[in-house]
Amino acid sequence: MGFQVFKFGGTSLASPESLQKVLGIIEKHREGLCTVVSASSGVTDNLYKLYYGAVQNRRDEEATLLQQISDRHHLLVQGLIPAGPEQDRVWSAVKALLDEIARICESLAILRELTAKTLSKTVVYGERLMALVVSEALKARNQNVERIDSTELIKLMREKNEYTPDDDASKKAIHNRLKPVLSAGSIVIVPGFFGEGPEGEVMILGRGGSDYSATLIGAYLGADAVWLYKEVDGLMTADPRHVFEARVLPELHYREATELAYYGAKVLHPRAIIPLVAQKIPLIVKNTFFPDKPGTRIAGDVASGSYPVKALSYIDKQALISVEGKGMMGVPGMASRVFGILAQENISICLITQASSEASICFVVPGEQGELARKLLESSFRYEIDRHLVDEIKLTTNIAVLAVVGLGMSGTPGIAARAFSCIAKQNINIIAIAQGSSELNISVVIEQHQAPRALRTLHHEYGLEKIRPVLIRDPSEINLAIFGLGQIGQVLVRQLQDQKDYLDQKLKLRFPIISVADRSGLLATDKGFSEEALEEFLQCKAQKKKLCDQGRSASVDDLWHGAWDRKIFIDLTATDTAPLLKKALLAGFHVVLANKKPLAIPYQDYKELRDIAASKNLSLRYEATVGAGLPVLDTIEKLEVAGDEVLEVLGCLSGTLGYLMTQMEDGIPFSQAVRTAYELGYTEPDPRDDLSGLDVARKALILARTIGLTLNLEDIKLEGFYPADCSHDDPQVFLENLKRLDQAYNERIRAAQARSAVLRFVARISRERVSVGIEELDKNSPFGRLRGTDNQVTLKTHRYANNPLIVTGPGAGAEVTAAGVLNDIITIASSQERGGRHE
Repeated sequence: MGFQVFKFGGTSLASPESLQKVLGIIEKHREGLCTVVSASSGVTDNLYKLYYGAVQNRRDEEATLLQQISDRHHLLVQGLIPAGPEQDRVWSAVKALLDEIARICESLAILRELTAKTLSKTVVYGERLMALVVSEALKARNQNVERIDSTELIKLMREKNEYTPDDDASKKAIHNRLKPVLSAGSIVIVPGFFGEGPEGEVMILGRGGSDYSATLIGAYLGADAVWLYKEVDGLMTADPRHVFEARVLPELHYREATELAYYGAKVLHPRAIIPLVAQKIPLIVKNTFFPDKPGTRIAGDVASGSYPVKALSYIDKQALISVEGKGMMGVPGMASRVFGILAQENISICLITQASSEASICFVVPGEQGELARKLLESSFRYEIDRHLVDEIKLTTNIAVLAVVGLGMSGTPGIAARAFSCIAKQNINIIAIAQGSSELNISVVIEQHQAPRALRTLHHEYGLEKIRPVLIRDPSEINLAIFGLGQIGQVLVRQLQDQKDYLDQKLKLRFPIISVADRSGLLATDKGFSEEALEEFLQCKAQKKKLCDQGRSASVDDLWHGAWDRKIFIDLTATDTAPLLKKALLAGFHVVLANKKPLAIPYQDYKELRDIAASKNLSLRYEATVGAGLPVLDTIEKLEVAGDEVLEVLGCLSGTLGYLMTQMEDGIPFSQAVRTAYELGYTEPDPRDDLSGLDVARKALILARTIGLTLNLEDIKLEGFYPADCSHDDPQVFLENLKRLDQAYNERIRAAQARSAVLRFVARISRERVSVGIEELDKNSPFGRLRGTDNQVTLKTHRYANNPLIVTGPGAGAEVTAAGVLNDIITIASSQERGGRHE
């Protein structure tokens, strides 16, 4: 049975109306559900006031504060529990807890005991009251509910004057107390914010404590996910109070979320994420009031995606302290002394930077602690100041620390330069800079009043307003972007439609088509085109019409910035799309090709595509580029996985040229055979593309690179079908010029036949050289028996040295090529790992 942990914040629990939404969410997901609740909004603040007022004998507000807490919960009970005996019973239970608070205040006023234990004992009543109200409200709705106090589940131990979770004791408690109740089908309600110390005392977990409670329970429980329901839609690209274009972040890596939380994203406390990381449990932040919105998913499997920078965050009301002096250079322990002094006074530091000469150490502390920090350091370094070893300890107030955060920043050149340049253009002075070696965060210190302007300009610089929500994550679903809706593209769409039931029911796979493109432009949709829309596109192409008119086309950038999860970019064009493929990989798309040209680019560029795919754990598959639907590359993959090595490849790799050879063997003149092939549509629109042999040379290059050779196209020895003086841009003139070659080809064919041989256009690939051209082969050999448009490849390996493997079959046509593409798509979708052989 899978377990879920939900946590609801104080705003979600502030009124009967908001609590009705909470109850609805809980009821909808009741199986295996543990729900952690905060105190109702404002109640904890009142409890803190009660505590300090009592211990300091300032009790003027005590009656008012107690009445406010009572009124709030009385309103909730009346709004959620039907009037009558049941409501009276629940209110009596609530009143008993309220009376306990009053008695604690009386005791504190007498004892004046200002300690962590007495504080914790007092302020946890907000969560306990809310746990009581929520559990009783669910019972009133006929739900099977049990309330378990946090002290029974979260065990704490004391380390260095701090209380920290006792993992072993907490796991045991949750295994013995919580799991059986959940497994029995009950919804469990737990108050957040506190746990039990080693002596049985109640201890709070500090700021963000309820979130922390939920993630601790989730980790100890081994939950499928932890959901934090708040009053916001999720974590955002920037503070929406300052950046009106801020967007909800669909996904974040744990590390990204921690950085944002640390640098001022108040939605989440950085400590709350820590328990989930080791077990890779996702954390989802959602809006209680709009639960259907996707929210933000925080997990360890989130890739960097198309945005090197994901978000901006900042903390204001800070102070910068600089310790400077030439006498500090090379003196061991200076930094240790500085930070040790501050640590003794519990002064936290959010940013540190040091000059390489060691003559200056700068750091940022909370603004209200700046003057204290400066005085402490001046006192400690009085000896060095008097002897001018330390020149000054300088305090700069009213500053902000702005953080540029993103997992993809590492290895992406120019991110920092863009940040500094864009801030400079706004005439904003950068006071200090810090960047970790992980390149996950670039922090800049600026004057506080300039922070909103810096946020806005950086948000626009990195295009964060284009981020869109992630749609439902369905592990059986992979989204397809089809570039090129010619014959192969149209057939692929038909095959996907015709096999939809088989793919869904047998393979448990679904392939929504989110984008289609032809020369006229691109169309895209978030949820995948309907069958009706796809049929409209196919009819449009069948009638030789453009897919897009001027106002209908979308930008390809929208595709890179889309919020789809698993996605494949399918290149079915016939142009050099290498720059486009690079963008697709950087945007997190797997890539499938039937297009040879982007794989025949210079080797260094080709290697860059493979390296990007490997670094992002993405597949780059291209089975259909060699032999259309024949499993040539797949066979090579299986051989190499089994530890074999391909030594030599021979291939007849052009159905068009195979057809010409067969026609000439049957006595048809060369020029006439070419004209017939052209008129039947077997050749490219420019028949020189086939007869030059360049298309086969590209296939040979792809095969050579697949078996590990570092070649370029110009390294291949190529013999075409015609000399340069026959070439012409007009196909009809070119076909007429080929008549000059008829007699020579006829004589060559007859001479071969006299030797019991045939002519074939062969790609020959070995570890030493690669050649493409016409060869004379024994008519009884496998290649000699090849007829028509069929393709054939033989693979000579260590294990198949004397009897090479032969792959033969239809090597041309939209049907078999589309089938090869579909096979690559299914291979990616079915793979448990992101990545495949052709990477």
